[in-house]
Amino acid sequence: MRLLASLLLLFTLVACDKHPASADVLANNFTVEQQQLLQQGSQRARSCAACHGANGISRQALYPSLAGKPAIELVQAMQAFRDGSRKNALMSPQARGLSDADIELLAAYYALLPAAATK
Repeated sequence: MRLLASLLLLFTLVACDKHPASADVLANNFTVEQQQLLQQGSQRARSCAACHGANGISRQALYPSLAGKPAIELVQAMQAFRDGSRKNALMSPQARGLSDADIELLAAYYALLPAAATK
């Protein structure tokens, strides 16, 4: 059990992106409303960045990138983790603390971010 916890911690630390893009940098091509959403979303998404990357682009295959995903897809996934119909050792506890408003904000935020470039 300790080994599993240590490995999860190690993966989390490795995936952490230390330089999140500021909302100001991302906002150049967005409306005022979208800029506000980016600013609010970036604040709420801080804990998500450890696994999913500061800009929603994961650096580890273990964690999916969220940037550019359809908001409805993200809402459904977070609600499923929160209500227990979808289970994951890391996401389920994270999602339990999210309100409906948090989920809507995070989904809209990640949907606005540019998706990872495909190889």
